[in-house]
Amino acid sequence: MKSSMIPRPVVQFDHVSFIRNNTTILNDISFRIETGQHWAIIGPNGSGKTSLVSIINGYHQPSEGIVEVLGRRFGKTDLRELRLHIGEASSEIKNMLHPQDTVTDIVLSGRFATIGLYEKPSDEDMETAGRLLEFFDLSELASRPYNLLSSGEQQKTLLARALLPNPDLLVLDEPCSGLDLCAREELLNTVQKMCEFPDGPAIIFVTHHIEEIVPAVSHALALQEGMIVAKGTKMEVLTGEVLSKIFDLKIEVHERGGRLWAMIL
Repeated sequence: MKSSMIPRPVVQFDHVSFIRNNTTILNDISFRIETGQHWAIIGPNGSGKTSLVSIINGYHQPSEGIVEVLGRRFGKTDLRELRLHIGEASSEIKNMLHPQDTVTDIVLSGRFATIGLYEKPSDEDMETAGRLLEFFDLSELASRPYNLLSSGEQQKTLLARALLPNPDLLVLDEPCSGLDLCAREELLNTVQKMCEFPDGPAIIFVTHHIEEIVPAVSHALALQEGMIVAKGTKMEVLTGEVLSKIFDLKIEVHERGGRLWAMIL
């Protein structure tokens, strides 16, 4: 999908803290995502996952430390321009969409990073949208209003929208939230295929369910109360010991079919 090389590193945090209303939400965060890696960010509610990805997406500046995303250092770059190179699918965007907009218009709005389609897309944009609708099995729903889709179809529309501008980085913030088991597995199968695109974007997958982490995800970052508990390869991080600590439960981890499953003891 990509025609250009993704800058190295894709994301770098160097001793980053994020403070709001005298409350430290992220504390001394350092990690680095290299080209060719796909990362999961995992942690319980309130662990700082949302704030972390909000910084990566260019919506917030760090209070302390250095952030670089796609080779652009925060404080020295136009974050609005940066966001044009990042695809995002999240419940925040989902809740802002105009429910009567068609699937095609929502997908095309990803080109302009807008809620609603206010500019005329190019012929190339239209062709790309058609290919994405086909990839996500949405072609027959192209003219259907968004609010008449199933939850799974809505999520796939969000993914297509995020991919339309051909981003260097794709951030999926709890994309399986609200899906039934069948829709979840269909969506995860699609995410696995996206990870396998030869020239596709680096993917960050945010979740608090390790069973949602597809085999193609290579690395993981575990958060608890705004601090990193573990970072590194997926198998190093997603262990019973680490998960027991961040979720404050006794957990065993089992591998099956290339995915990891948590069992509460």
